[in-house]
Amino acid sequence: MQNKVLFVDDDPKVLAGIRRQLRKKMPIETVDSGRAGLEAIGAEGPFSVVVTDYCMPGMNGIEFLTRVRQAAPETVRMLLTGSADLDAAIQAVNQGNIYRFLTKPCSPEQLVEALDSGIKEYRRTHRERKFNQRTRRCLNQAMEVQQNLMPRSGPGIEGIDISGRSIYCDHTGGDYYDYFETKAAEGSKLYAVVGDVSDHGLPSALLMTTARAFLREAASRSGSVSNVVSRVNRQLSRDVQATGRFMTLFLAEIDLPNRILRWIRAGHEPALVYEPGSGEFTELRGQGGLPLGVFEDAVYEEQHHELTPGQIIAIGTDGIWEACNAQGGMFGKRLLQDVVREHAERPAAEIVERVLAALQQFLFPLGLQDDATLVVVKTER
Repeated sequence: MQNKVLFVDDDPKVLAGIRRQLRKKMPIETVDSGRAGLEAIGAEGPFSVVVTDYCMPGMNGIEFLTRVRQAAPETVRMLLTGSADLDAAIQAVNQGNIYRFLTKPCSPEQLVEALDSGIKEYRRTHRERKFNQRTRRCLNQAMEVQQNLMPRSGPGIEGIDISGRSIYCDHTGGDYYDYFETKAAEGSKLYAVVGDVSDHGLPSALLMTTARAFLREAASRSGSVSNVVSRVNRQLSRDVQATGRFMTLFLAEIDLPNRILRWIRAGHEPALVYEPGSGEFTELRGQGGLPLGVFEDAVYEEQHHELTPGQIIAIGTDGIWEACNAQGGMFGKRLLQDVVREHAERPAAEIVERVLAALQQFLFPLGLQDDATLVVVKTER
């Protein structure tokens, strides 16, 4: 990388002296006005460092450096002036975001030291920008991959309407939802899953994708829901035991022919069941087990609930009801229930969207502090 320095001064003697002092040490360009300096930046940039005089006709040094900051934000900006005006120095720092403020006369040694320091700062900023660009690109790709792992539509089982969505507070998240059908000798079953990995961000996203693979593989084999969760827990515990991470999980198995819902709560909050006939909600509690990844031999007890036509089952993560707005109020489960009840006659996908829209409206102007996920299952009448 060529580290060029641009000097701007309306005094030709000053510019000639700078060229004599520095021409053998680093690439130097000199111009006699702020306007010419901006043209040089556009035509010959980037420059690592720009040094300007303060008192110049047409455009003073502060105005010039402010324009430089807009045109080339990575370029390190310095002011070299004979003005002893402290107010001018303060204004230069505040408006031009000055790296160094140098006064005339400035010795060659002092000037070279300042330029070397400015070039190092430019290199650091340039490396940081490149790294941030690569990181953002990788995170965007990771977000795309993670989002594509989520189901885009329901499995198409007659009598069931199901939909889900996750909103992440970072590029990637630790929340997870899934729904899929399995076929076995005893008949087909629909699994609806919501999980929440501790913390959020890329490490949690990696653990989430691992858990998804484990769960789909375990559910493809015969056995009860407690067996499915136990298998996943054993595999996950071996992978995360040195990291301290864990994952809560709510797994629901919908046996439509027998009108039974079986579920496991591995450290996860209970799901909500809305009964349209009474307009009331109940919670799918039962015996909650440990989160996945905590203890390899953890035991999970299966619970069951009768399915009736028109029921709505809402499985979410605490990023919804624990979200707080600017006034310190919490969204809470009561507001979640109100939105579900108000839109109970709508399709599952629209109920999900209405809840998440209500959450974002509640938080405005703040954003999410945690990932928020909701799956809604409707048993059709």
